[in-house]
Amino acid sequence: MVFPGSRPAVWTMALALCLCLAGLNVRGAQDKPAPESAPNSSVARSAKNTETPKPSPASASGSPAARSGKADGKTGSSPQTDAPAPPQVMSKAAADAKRPRSPFLMPPAGSSGAGDDRYNLAGTDWSEIPTWRQTSFFGLRARGQFFVFVVDQSGSMIDDDRLTRAKIELLRSVFALQPPQRFEVIFYNEEATPMPGGPLPRPADLKTKNQLTSWLRLIGPDGGTDPRPAMAQAIALQPDAVFLLSDGEFPEGTVERVAKLNPRKVPIHCVDMTGGQAGNHLLRIARDSGGQYASRPGTLQAAP
Repeated sequence: MVFPGSRPAVWTMALALCLCLAGLNVRGAQDKPAPESAPNSSVARSAKNTETPKPSPASASGSPAARSGKADGKTGSSPQTDAPAPPQVMSKAAADAKRPRSPFLMPPAGSSGAGDDRYNLAGTDWSEIPTWRQTSFFGLRARGQFFVFVVDQSGSMIDDDRLTRAKIELLRSVFALQPPQRFEVIFYNEEATPMPGGPLPRPADLKTKNQLTSWLRLIGPDGGTDPRPAMAQAIALQPDAVFLLSDGEFPEGTVERVAKLNPRKVPIHCVDMTGGQAGNHLLRIARDSGGQYASRPGTLQAAP
């Protein structure tokens, strides 16, 4: 801009001075620090509310981790545990002693002397018991009115005339029975062979006894020795007692099987014709049922 009557040089210097002053004012405004935010502003309040709370001393010291670290002397470390003890090896005898016996292999309650008079027959005065309430087989006596005879007819029973001896004693025992007594006879090898029409309770009359005599002529020694099928039939008849005769060793598990078949604990009186290994099984069967055991080896000429 040029004013009339002025000098151009003077005006030029004045304009330059104004521009320099304006530049100094702008630089000073940029270097001046910005004013602090007001403490009550919304931005300040939002930042204050979002701060992470610090745990109080009481809560930190009361936590399980703090207590655990304090107890161990190492804050934050887990408690040390003892190494497990090595397994103890128990002997077979100790294990058998601690193993509970099956209820099927426990002597019946009556065998202790109380209750049922079919058990604990030692010391019994048999002369005071009516003949129609007792019987005997190879010297083993039993009380009752219904008896089942389970007799071995395996091939080995031919030795020492064992089967013949068994038949003779069987007839003697059955013919001594009197009405109202009843009986049943079951022979066995691997299978059970009851009297014709059986197994069933038969009256101890003369007609039935003669039928037994005729039938025994047909029974011969043959096969192996497994009393389980015959014992299942005998116990199912629920007699007062069972007489079990054998001369051989039984299959594995026979003792346990007979015990399970006999939850009522029918007394099983066992006759061992040899006194050999079979006697162990017969002895256990007799003991577990509350019956008696007898060893009767010998021959027709030298029988005990």
